[in-house]
Amino acid sequence: MKTQPDNAIIEIVNKGDKQAYRYLVERYQQKVFQTCMGFVHNEDDAADLTQDVFIRAYEKLSSFRGNAQFSTWLYRMTINMSLNFLRKRKVAGWFQRMDDDSINVNYSSYEYTDDNVLRLEQKKLLKHALSKLSRSQYKAFVLSHYQDLSNQQVADVMKLKVKAVESLLFRARRRMRDLLKQLVKGESHEM
Repeated sequence: MKTQPDNAIIEIVNKGDKQAYRYLVERYQQKVFQTCMGFVHNEDDAADLTQDVFIRAYEKLSSFRGNAQFSTWLYRMTINMSLNFLRKRKVAGWFQRMDDDSINVNYSSYEYTDDNVLRLEQKKLLKHALSKLSRSQYKAFVLSHYQDLSNQQVADVMKLKVKAVESLLFRARRRMRDLLKQLVKGESHEM
C-alpha cells in the first residue's frame, strides 16, 4: 500500500480502513513540518502544528474531492492552520516577529568558531529580511525556497495564477536582496 497513489489510499481510508491513513502521514509529514517551521520558526510549535494538521486532514478527508492533488490540499491546510496558530498566539504582525528565540541554538554546547558565529549572524539577517516581506511574498517565498515547490505548485497552494506567483517571488527576492545589502552595510537601524 505504501506505493499506491494518494487517491487510492484516501479511498481506502474513506471506506473504513483508518490504519491506511498512516501512509499519507509518512509520505507528507516532513514537508508539512518544514512548511510549519517556515511560518512559526519554533520546532516544538511546528511539531504540534504538524500533528494538528494531520488530525484536521483526517477529519476532513471525506470532503477531499480530488479536484487538486492531495499534497496541494494538505499544504493549503497547513498554511491556513499555521496562520491561524500565529493569530491565536496574538503575534502582532506574524511576518514581522522573528527574534533570537526562534534561532534554535544550544548555546551551552555551541562552539563559537568564526564560521559558526558568521552562520548565526547570517541566519539572523535573513530572518530579519524575511520579516519585512508582505504576507503574500512571504508565503510564496517560503513555499518556493524552503519547500522546493515549483511555481505551479505554489500557485495551486495559494490559489493564484503562475504569473502572479512569479511576480511575488521576483519582488520578494528583490526586496530581500535590497534589505540584506542595507543590513550588511549597516545603512539602516530600523527598516
